[in-house]
Amino acid sequence: MLAALGLMTVFSAHADWGRQVLWVILGAGGYAAAASFDYRRLRSLALGLYAGMILILLAVHLVGHTALGARRWLSVAGFPLEPSELSKLLLVVVLAAYLSRGERISWRMFGGSLLLVAPPACLILTQPDLGTTIVFVGVLFGMLFLAGASAWQLFSLVFAGGVALPLLPYLLHGYQRRRLEVFLDPTQDPLGAGYNLMQARIAVGSGGLFGQGWLHGLQGQLGFVPERATDFVFAIFAEEFGLLGSLVLLALFGTLLIRLLRAAAVSRDRFGELLAGGVFVMILVQVVENVGMNIGVLPIAGIPLPLISYGGSATIAMLAGLGLVQSVALRRRTVDEPVAELGTITRRAQA
Repeated sequence: MLAALGLMTVFSAHADWGRQVLWVILGAGGYAAAASFDYRRLRSLALGLYAGMILILLAVHLVGHTALGARRWLSVAGFPLEPSELSKLLLVVVLAAYLSRGERISWRMFGGSLLLVAPPACLILTQPDLGTTIVFVGVLFGMLFLAGASAWQLFSLVFAGGVALPLLPYLLHGYQRRRLEVFLDPTQDPLGAGYNLMQARIAVGSGGLFGQGWLHGLQGQLGFVPERATDFVFAIFAEEFGLLGSLVLLALFGTLLIRLLRAAAVSRDRFGELLAGGVFVMILVQVVENVGMNIGVLPIAGIPLPLISYGGSATIAMLAGLGLVQSVALRRRTVDEPVAELGTITRRAQA
C-alpha cells in the first residue's frame, strides 16, 4: 500500500514515473529473494559486507559523479546507484551481527560499535550527505538501545554528540550551514535557503482537512515546491490528500513498524531480533526526519520518505531490507519452542 501511494505521488510530482515503477518491481524481486534467503547466513558474511560497504563509499569519492552540489552517485550499467542508500541496510546487518555476539553490551563492545560506524559515516558526511549521516547515528543509537546498552552508555553517546555539535558547521558545505541558520526563521532568506521550507509548509497547509485532490495541488503542480518527488514528497502528498490522508499514511507506517517489532519478538535468535529491530529503527528515523522537515519542526537534511520518495537505490534497498525481516519471520519459533523469553528488543520497545 505504501509503494502504491508512493507511485501515485511520484506521478503527481511529474517525476520519471515509468522508471519508478521499474524500481518498485526490481525492489519486489529483491524482497522475494531476501525473504527466501536464510538470514542466519548473513552473520558469517558480515565482515565481507562491511568491507564492501567501505569500498563502494570510497569509490564514490574516487570515481563518483556530482549532482546538486554533492558527489553521491556511481554509474552502474547506465543506471545511477547511490551507495549511501545501500549502506544503511548494510550497516544494520553488520551491527546486528556484531551486537548479537553477547547477551549484554560491554563497554568494549560499545566502543567497537562506534568504531564500526565512524568510517562509513565520515565518508558519507564528506560527500556531503548530512541526511544519511543522521540515519547512521540514529541506527547506531537505536540498535544499541534495543540490544540492551546501559543508560550510562547511551548517555555517553548523547554527551559526545553534544560536545561535537559545535564542530558540525565546519564540516558542512555553505548551503547546509545556511539551512541550519534559517531553520528557526526561514523568512530571513525567503528566496534562498528558506525557500524550500516555506514552500513545503505552504503546500502542507493548503491541503487542509481533505486535501486538494490527486493531481490538483497547486503548489506541487505549478512547481513551487522544490525537490517535490524526493525530499519534499510528503508536502505534495499532504497538499493533495490533506490532514486525513496524511494520518492514513502515518498509520500505514505505524502498522509496518509494529509488524517489524513483532518479527523481532518471534525471532529464533538474537541476530534475527537485532536485524528486524535495526530495519525498524532505519525506517522510523527516516519517516520522523522527512515528515518533520516538511512541516518545519526539524531542519532540512535531505532524507527520502521510505517507499514514497522517488529513487531507485532507496526503493530497492528498503524493499530488500523488509525482505530480510520477512526471512526472520518465516524462520520464527515454532509452537513447540519456548516463547516466554521474547528478547531484549521486545521488552525495551514495549517500555
